[in-house]
Amino acid sequence: MGKIKQGILGGFKGKVGTVIGSSWNGISYMRGQAQSVRNPKTPAQMIQRDFFKEVQDLAGQFTNEQLAFLFPNSPKNMTRRNALAQQLAADPIVTDDAKHVDLANLNSIGNAATADMPDVAVAAAGENLTISWDGASDFRSEHADEYPTIFVANVTKKKVYLVNSTVAIGASGAQSFNVGLAAYGEATDDFSAFMLATGSKIALVGFGTMIVTKRPARPKKNA
Repeated sequence: MGKIKQGILGGFKGKVGTVIGSSWNGISYMRGQAQSVRNPKTPAQMIQRDFFKEVQDLAGQFTNEQLAFLFPNSPKNMTRRNALAQQLAADPIVTDDAKHVDLANLNSIGNAATADMPDVAVAAAGENLTISWDGASDFRSEHADEYPTIFVANVTKKKVYLVNSTVAIGASGAQSFNVGLAAYGEATDDFSAFMLATGSKIALVGFGTMIVTKRPARPKKNA
């Protein structure tokens, strides 16, 4: 029980309801009682938390420069990274005990103008990851000398990349180029990919003035 001192308008010591009274150096203070935070870890909540973590991890793999490429038009009321996270979370794979981003069927991200881009195939063999496309389209015939950027997803390891093509789109027929497999995964991993237009007439290296040769390891969280 709290005790009132110095009359009804004075301070008090102890607890009255959810208010706690105390004093320090002759000055009376009142504070609210600490409230317990309910944090039940139900199966549904844990599934949603794991999914949120997965989405944030995927969106966090892109640099700010890459995000500016994906979102040439700055999203309204949110950052580019949050806009990407929203897109990645839009159509998940949901089962009774899990929820995941559907990287295998992802075919568009960002807010650049869409076009009739050819389908992209990814094959891992030996030390190479071969990225290829085939088939005719109006976009190819009109932009044959442009160099595309390929969105590549390692579905197995849940890693995402933007890979600049070293060959032009070409007006028709099969086109392909190789990158070192070690930077993107292993031969046993499943990959998915789709093409993004750049408008570039020369083969790009990195983005802007920045050449990304190796992604730095994420710092460990403080214990």
